Amino acid sequence: MNRLLLDCTLRDGGYVNDWEFGHDKIVEIFERLVSSGVNAIEIGFLDDRRKFDINRTIMPNTEAINKIFAGLDKGNALVVAMIDYGTCKLENIQPCKDTFIDGIRVIFKEHLMYEALAYCKQLKDMGYKVFAQMVSVTTYTDEKLKEYAELVNSVKPYANSMVDTYGLLHQEQLMHIFHKLDEYLDPEIIMGFHAHNNFQLGYANCIEYLTSTTKRTILADGTLYGMGKSAGNAPIELLTMFMNERFGTNYDISQLLEAIDNTIMDIYRKQYWGYNLFFYIAASTKCHPNYVSFLMNKKTLSVKQILEILHSLTFEK
Repeated sequence: MNRLLLDCTLRDGGYVNDWEFGHDKIVEIFERLVSSGVNAIEIGFLDDRRKFDINRTIMPNTEAINKIFAGLDKGNALVVAMIDYGTCKLENIQPCKDTFIDGIRVIFKEHLMYEALAYCKQLKDMGYKVFAQMVSVTTYTDEKLKEYAELVNSVKPYANSMVDTYGLLHQEQLMHIFHKLDEYLDPEIIMGFHAHNNFQLGYANCIEYLTSTTKRTILADGTLYGMGKSAGNAPIELLTMFMNERFGTNYDISQLLEAIDNTIMDIYRKQYWGYNLFFYIAASTKCHPNYVSFLMNKKTLSVKQILEILHSLTFEK
């Protein structure tokens, strides 16, 4: 099967609750995901600016991961953590053989690609399956995609993922970027896609991506109930349902629904995530949500005035 699913609830979902799921809930979510048969599980952030807290999935070093997930059975899942490039020094990362995780995903913006991919190479040399994660993939021109792919090929990470950080992509744009990278990248490198739901297209874009014609192994991200940053992610329960119906896979969706009922709904009732006016404005004006929140919180501007201000910003800003 050359189509895989990754769940990143414990990482991307953590933006909603500052990664404080509670240790018992962390364990339950992880065990339910393993039982569901999802191919990969991202268990949180490595960030050496944060202190160790057994109840949170943002961890200062790999030793913290070993403590939080001690004794758990990974089943057949590939287990990974994420690093926002520049937030975790190599001395806080043990060799892969000494840790609970199998791989590390490194997120970085276009202007940092050379430094970040050099860092990816160092992690690869430590034994990790490394994922290069293209934050704000919509900023790359076709020429930059080719330059980027040549750089990635020189490192040859386990995977390379397109990240639609602000949920801007429609299917045609997504597939244009994918086909360019599919043409340029070494065929052994897995291609991934991480959607956000600002335009209510997270699930639809993942379907378009998963049904694309390619010989390459491809991977799509999702989270339980779409829990995640800003407008949220593609719901993993929908992606597994689609995969079972379309490709005859055997993901156990009941395990995901149990995890949602037992752990996620309590968080959702306290802190709503999903499509709303705020994230629509951010995505439609191609702006960081912080711009929108700053202007809306002034309480002195109409929505029309806010749109006019945001549209007046240059792309570089």
